[in-house]
Amino acid sequence: MATIVRNFDGKIIKNAGDALIYYFPNTAHSSNVSAFKDVLECGITMIAAHRAINSRMQTERLPPLDYRISADYGMVAVAKSKSSQTDDLFGSAMNVRAKINSKAPANGMVIGEDLYQLVKSIEDFRFERVKEGSDNKYSQYPAYIVQTKEKRNILNPFKRVSESKKEE
Repeated sequence: MATIVRNFDGKIIKNAGDALIYYFPNTAHSSNVSAFKDVLECGITMIAAHRAINSRMQTERLPPLDYRISADYGMVAVAKSKSSQTDDLFGSAMNVRAKINSKAPANGMVIGEDLYQLVKSIEDFRFERVKEGSDNKYSQYPAYIVQTKEKRNILNPFKRVSESKKEE
């Protein structure tokens, strides 16, 4: 997963238990549409990697794994620790992202409302608002499942890169 994030110009912050925390510095300006497309493409590529990862897990005689991808947009603070090599991210976007993660289908991706408002017009993707039950304690946080409009065959997800890297 870290390879895929780096291929799409993401910056890895740390592994936290069973989560990989990363962000996309190029999304600092909300007008950078290609950077936001990279965020979505990165998530779709991670989903496509599921089969390859589990094939490798089987080869190594390890159990298969499933995962969920969640993202949102907003200001975060980067905290640097003197006692650790890793940084940490804090802010409302991180809190929302953590809360909506459980809304993602297994091996799927959800985004929060703030990110949805920035990417909803990108034509290659389809967004479906997660239906909320009255028992869902996070129903105040709208989330959208992200899918591509057309089925894609991603042969090697670990070699896919952002459009800006293709131009270099």
